[in-house]
Amino acid sequence: MIALGVAAAAALLLLVAVQGVRLMTSTGLETVEEQYRPAPTSRRAKGFVGLIDALGERAVGTAVRAYGAQRLRRLDVAIRRAGRPDGVTVTVYVRRQAGFAVLSVILLALFALLGQPLVGVPIAVVLTSWMPLWLHATGRTRQQEIDRELPDFLDVLGVTVTAGLGFRQALERVCEFHDGALAEEMRRALQEMAVGVSRREALVGLRERSRSEAIASLVTALLQAEELGVPLVEALAAIAKDVRRERAAAARQAAARAAPKVSLVVTLTILPGALLLIVASVLIANAEVLGGIF
Repeated sequence: MIALGVAAAAALLLLVAVQGVRLMTSTGLETVEEQYRPAPTSRRAKGFVGLIDALGERAVGTAVRAYGAQRLRRLDVAIRRAGRPDGVTVTVYVRRQAGFAVLSVILLALFALLGQPLVGVPIAVVLTSWMPLWLHATGRTRQQEIDRELPDFLDVLGVTVTAGLGFRQALERVCEFHDGALAEEMRRALQEMAVGVSRREALVGLRERSRSEAIASLVTALLQAEELGVPLVEALAAIAKDVRRERAAAARQAAARAAPKVSLVVTLTILPGALLLIVASVLIANAEVLGGIF
């Protein structure tokens, strides 16, 4: 009992000492200053993404050196073509890629200790290839979105040019009322022109970022209209018509490729269930005969 009282008194004295040190080193204005402190410009992601960032933080330097300057430049181009999804930069991408690599090594070692290395290998492969697959899928989705928005965008742009505005003013006007990947790329080209980049260089940069055949045709038509004096409205209408024709042909091709896939799904799902029902009904109907045989 005496020992318990001594322990409680010691704990109380420790708390009093900690509080006294805090009062001696504090100004009493910390909570007031916290209200006026500027918010951080960037915050760490939370959840699983935050865990991946934390795992890759220590290995990001090694990963950058392993990539090399040339691969980093190609990676930056790929990220810009994908529209910088979720604000991802080259550093963030490399850090998360390193985090997935570290996590795959940890899981591979864990499954090896559990005596199941064959289970850890495919998981490690999926984790290490996740970021490249995600970036490729995001860039492909963005390119499809640009191709889908381009005909309507060109129609509105052609009407605006017909109304008497110049190309740059018409493009700015149309971008004000459009959202999406195409309008974002057009606004980026306009920003480059605003800081002194020539129209040709801005349009060529737009073509390189998008990697879309429709955008390439648009850029070629715009450059020819500027150099040769071709009427811009007719060029925009012709490009919109060609893009719609290509989209219709692509839709027909996709529909033709879908038929074998549907047949495969039906064969692998509905047919086994139907056979199971038939066999079960036959066995139930002939239960007495089969019981006599076996």
